[in-house]
Amino acid sequence: MGLPAIGMQGVQTGAMGQATRDQQGRDRMREYAARLAGTRDSVEVLARFAQAREERGAGAALEVEFAATSVEPDGASLPAAVWVALRQGDLDAVIETLVQHATEQFLITEHEQLDASYRIATVAECRGLPDIDRLIAQFAAFVQIPSDVVAIVSGWGPDDPRSAAEIERLMDQRYPPPDPQATSPVAAPHDAPVEPDAAARAVSNRSTLAMSSSELTALLSLTPEQQAMLTTLVRQADIVVTAEARTSEP
Repeated sequence: MGLPAIGMQGVQTGAMGQATRDQQGRDRMREYAARLAGTRDSVEVLARFAQAREERGAGAALEVEFAATSVEPDGASLPAAVWVALRQGDLDAVIETLVQHATEQFLITEHEQLDASYRIATVAECRGLPDIDRLIAQFAAFVQIPSDVVAIVSGWGPDDPRSAAEIERLMDQRYPPPDPQATSPVAAPHDAPVEPDAAARAVSNRSTLAMSSSELTALLSLTPEQQAMLTTLVRQADIVVTAEARTSEP
């Protein structure tokens, strides 16, 4: 014996309503994923900012200083892990941390269920939205660059040639590379005097040319793989290029 017509209609209506809610949930998830992807280019530019700052860090624990940088109006700051992920270029980790510290929620779907008191309550399923403006504000305060400037450069995206050039210019203005001539040589022991030869005197009297890694990359026309290797090397130590020593023929 079949169900009454009105009962069958109620079942069909309920099934259609559930299908509609499921489709709306999928649509909202796609929209949420697009919102996350929309922050990725800006985060990548900030990562290049952080890597350029690390090249001029002089061994300082920059992640600690970054975490200690508070931003108005609430004075809260993002954790040191954000800076670590930026300098390593781990964009997914940065976005995930921003989601964990989100102050704005994105509604995915809502459904009704019985609460503990057997009353129908509406339950919302939400996801945190990464606050890229908050990251930019803290980052700008830390590197001492106006936040509107950082926002504009990050808005250009990583593929715009203006981004790399402006990052180097802004970093060089505020954190110039150390002057090799400012480092005083270690004095030799009094009981072991050393007489410098003519070649050493000639090198010490020569002018010094300081270049950033991006400038050297452009000069040598390095491939992306070679550029990445050079960036890693200059991040660890100062590189000095000398002329090949000439051997005298008998």
